[in-house]
Amino acid sequence: MAQPRILVLAAIASVGMAACGGSSSAGGTPAKPDKVQIAAEGPFTGPQAVIGAGALQAIQLAVKDFNKAGGVNGTPVTLLIWDDQHTAQVAQNFQAVGISDPTVLGIVGPMNSGVVLGTAPGLQQASPPLPLVSESASAVKVSESGWSVVHRVNARDDAQGPADAKFMMDQGAKKVFVMDAKSDYSIGLADQTEKYLKDHNVSTQRESAQQGQKDFSTIVTKIKASGAEWVYFADEGPEAVFLVNEMKHQSLTIGNNIQFLGTDGEEDASIIANTQGAYAGAYATNIAADPAGLTSSAAQNYVTEFKTEYGPDSLSKAGPFYGSAYEAAQVLLQAIKNSPVKNGKISRADVLSNLGTATFNTIFGSVKFDSKGDVQGGGIYVYQAKGTQMVVVKQVSG
Repeated sequence: MAQPRILVLAAIASVGMAACGGSSSAGGTPAKPDKVQIAAEGPFTGPQAVIGAGALQAIQLAVKDFNKAGGVNGTPVTLLIWDDQHTAQVAQNFQAVGISDPTVLGIVGPMNSGVVLGTAPGLQQASPPLPLVSESASAVKVSESGWSVVHRVNARDDAQGPADAKFMMDQGAKKVFVMDAKSDYSIGLADQTEKYLKDHNVSTQRESAQQGQKDFSTIVTKIKASGAEWVYFADEGPEAVFLVNEMKHQSLTIGNNIQFLGTDGEEDASIIANTQGAYAGAYATNIAADPAGLTSSAAQNYVTEFKTEYGPDSLSKAGPFYGSAYEAAQVLLQAIKNSPVKNGKISRADVLSNLGTATFNTIFGSVKFDSKGDVQGGGIYVYQAKGTQMVVVKQVSG
């Protein structure tokens, strides 16, 4: 993986900044489109609102900032909210409406890899295709399936998996109990991590949980019997509380006779409270940076604005992708602003072309996509439960 961009590029804050302004009207004034819409798509309610609700707030704030800066040559952007509830079928119903409306120029999201994989073919086949910029979809297939509509600002599973495995190995892991939650995201990530461990002679045992599972007694019994030094749970958060509470019940103490590494969503500080501190010492990795942990002025200004907009305690509820969601929205909005206006309209084809070729300025620095739609130079961040907070303790790469 390339060196993470937030370490090598100074972040440029303005979401409204663009390299060019599209077609001009008489007198050199940029032409004004009649109507511009984008959609925010993700699991904004239900069990996965823990990752979606804060991301939606971030996208809403990005659109608000963009419109405050003048929108698209004076035209404000309208934000549509598509709560797909982590289900491709629900997403397809929303997307069908967007595909039929030429003023809908792009999607921030979907957040879940399975939803992207289930809906990208329809977005690709639209005329013109409807582009997306995901803040969190990490499955390798997302950008290896040949869909030009797909872009993401986060790292991939084949970067996170090896990075997670190497982190555990660096801590001396010789035997790891690997778990997934039977979702496209969790299975793909667990596969990547397990492969790297096995390739480096680390013993593994594999088990699957169910999404929404609450009874982990059988699985924890297997963990104890395995003699594993580490539990690795590729999941998006909700099940970790029940797993950790059962580990405590069966006398597996994180940081003492077992170590724990979770993934995106499991760096949620609420897990510490909901396990009565049993999560203390646990680690979790994320494919996107937490702006609150960065020192750049752009990231810190965004954190201040987020708390001003949503309340002083809003970061504790924002989930893991409130930074990358704002970043993804910035990218899409700049691609739209950079596109030509013809007869009061912007074509999705031009937005798609711009996404594939331009460099965008975000709160994390410069963003440019490769030919597959992957961001160039994403980072993996290791958090640890300390006190009542999840704190970034290391940045690693796969």
